[in-house]
Amino acid sequence: MNSDAQRLSPRAGLMFAPVRHHSPRCAHHLRELVAGFAPQRILIEGPDELNALMPLLQHKQTRAPVAAYLHAVAGEEALRCRAYVPLTAFSPEWVALREAARLHIAASFIDLPFATRVTDTGNSAYFARAPEPTLADEPRPDLIAALVAPSGCQDFDAWWERHFESGLDAPSAHAYFASLLVFGELLRAGSGMDPDNAAREAHMAARISEALALGERCLVVCGAYHVAGISAMLDAPAQGVVPAAQEVGVHLIAYPLERFERSQRYSAGMPAPGYYQRVWQAWQAGDLAPYRQPFAALALELAANLRESGIPVTLPDAIETVAMAHRLAALRGCHAGLAELRESLRSTMLKDDSDEAGFAATLASLLARGPDGALPPDMPLAPLLADAIAACLRHRMPSRFGESKKKDLDIYRNERHRAASQVLHQLRFLGVPYGERVAGPDFVNATDLGRVREIWSLRWITETATSLTENSRYGASLADAAVNKLLEQLAQPAGSPADLVLQVLAMGLDKVADKVLDGVERWLGDSYDPLALAQGTAKLALAFEARLALGGVGMARLLPLLERGFSQTCIRLPWLGMTDAARSQAMLAALDDLHGMIRRQAQWADPALFYDACASLHDGDVAPQVRGGAAAILTVSGSWTPGRTSAALAATFALAHLAPQAISDYMQGFLRIARSWMLASPQHLDQLSAVLAAWSEDDFLSALPSMRLAFSQLSRRETDELARVLAGPSQALDLGGRRVPDMDTLHHSRLCLEQVAGIMQRWGVGP
Repeated sequence: MNSDAQRLSPRAGLMFAPVRHHSPRCAHHLRELVAGFAPQRILIEGPDELNALMPLLQHKQTRAPVAAYLHAVAGEEALRCRAYVPLTAFSPEWVALREAARLHIAASFIDLPFATRVTDTGNSAYFARAPEPTLADEPRPDLIAALVAPSGCQDFDAWWERHFESGLDAPSAHAYFASLLVFGELLRAGSGMDPDNAAREAHMAARISEALALGERCLVVCGAYHVAGISAMLDAPAQGVVPAAQEVGVHLIAYPLERFERSQRYSAGMPAPGYYQRVWQAWQAGDLAPYRQPFAALALELAANLRESGIPVTLPDAIETVAMAHRLAALRGCHAGLAELRESLRSTMLKDDSDEAGFAATLASLLARGPDGALPPDMPLAPLLADAIAACLRHRMPSRFGESKKKDLDIYRNERHRAASQVLHQLRFLGVPYGERVAGPDFVNATDLGRVREIWSLRWITETATSLTENSRYGASLADAAVNKLLEQLAQPAGSPADLVLQVLAMGLDKVADKVLDGVERWLGDSYDPLALAQGTAKLALAFEARLALGGVGMARLLPLLERGFSQTCIRLPWLGMTDAARSQAMLAALDDLHGMIRRQAQWADPALFYDACASLHDGDVAPQVRGGAAAILTVSGSWTPGRTSAALAATFALAHLAPQAISDYMQGFLRIARSWMLASPQHLDQLSAVLAAWSEDDFLSALPSMRLAFSQLSRRETDELARVLAGPSQALDLGGRRVPDMDTLHHSRLCLEQVAGIMQRWGVGP
């Protein structure tokens, strides 16, 4: 036995195949190793639970990319955990599974059960709040940086490409895997072993020892990092049983190739999975240069895509891309690969820096795209998916791939329609791509509330089933899943639980109403931010007023909570202080909402308390928009006399030359609430007209953006009326029309003015 084989086969009947997950070259050489070693069993890194999916993974009609999806409830806090084990056509693990099926070789997964891993509360990556945890992640010690730094490569992926993918001519599978084994041992050197990896390697070693004890020839496919650790533990005594999670769900789901992209926060992914998919297809077709075969096709496709987006690229540019990639590789003394392709595409097709963003997005999309996978027919459905299909059938909504429909729902008068709406809101809350609300009242976002019917555009797509399966971690029915996700959000410190009250109503989740209202009560006791309190009170008010129309019950506690929220908001309004423009606009909108509650005589609103708060706001050091809104409220409510309003406006207008921007901001807040009052008050319009007439050109240009925002709140009729008063009938300015320049036009006009002034001064013509 040669030295390479000895390194990979530490004992008789055992062969290791050290791999990098989703490496086409690893997958290619693995086939060669399987043929040469002729194992009786192939043992694959992957949690034990995946063995339940073996018939589906090896089904003739299953086609990668797919993923095993695992979820569990673990720990005393009943944390909802989940993880993915993705597989592409060029994943070594996928090739091992398919070769085992083709050659009738037994195969099994041997890694530590997911149920055991999630019992460790330190594994927070598996909790439901993480973006997309995977079980294929491996350590990246500082040694990686030391390897990459002297190589001239941009990052580890480029370094790997040059040394283990396109840049390597391995004489045999044994030689290739032996070099990977050395790399894995190098990664382990100088880094401490974390308990999770130690437990995994001990478990895999025990499973391998069990298979060897049966006299089977075993091929082990695992990450190169783990081989040395597993080998060292092959003769170690079995460890005690680690407590497992209460229950684990394991499902096979569709998993688009784009999700394998490293930039999608999948740390064990490969860059440009669409490129490697083409490499794998070329290898399957027997191409002798698989890493370079996709160059021409990718260059032509990118050129066509860029032309469609308005970036001029020609056929000669695409031809030059291929030639340049090979010249770059020759200069670097390596084979042309992904790095050379990327640089050549950029050099030949990006002609203008202004096209950089569009070029980068188009290239990234092209290099990530690939064929969709396929799941076996009649496979078992996740309970949540089955429940959703039944709900869709019950309400005559699309329930199979490709079906679409428009749904018009009378949610106020038809109980059956309201039930269908609740299903659609539950799906939307769970993030399932299925229904898009085209029109109708949206209570959660407080839009389109004047309508009485919801109109939905429904479509069942592949991602609908995938998302429902992924949401199985929350429950076996739509209602249970929505409740558990809602409670999870309620437990998080960020945001206001008042938002969730509307979700409860829209989804018809009466059974959880009291828990959400408990959260609102706690939040009211802990919140001191006047803006958050005002916005939360507005949400509660909308829920209270919509509760009967939406069929909500269990909301008897809303009224006292509203009374408390309104009073706490008023008490804390004077604490607002100066803030940024976005927050000022939000506060102005919140003041308008609170004032609306007073105007419609809401039973929870205390007018005297609110007007006192507005007076304090106006006298305080707050943003001009907020001061203007407070002044408007005090004016239209009669809390201020006309004389007091005149004095406040006069004091503001007195800043005409010192702070024209502040006047505009103040008027923006004032006109939002009191525009009708202002239009009916010639005295104050004359004041405003005098201020505008006194402004210099620079003052006017400085204040114009805010003035445009202020006047944009007026109707066209109101705008015309105001313009006639301010400028006179013969020279009325169309403040709402197209003749008002936008910000870009104003900016360019100012630049031109400055340039012309400079030239005139040099000529001695300037002022």
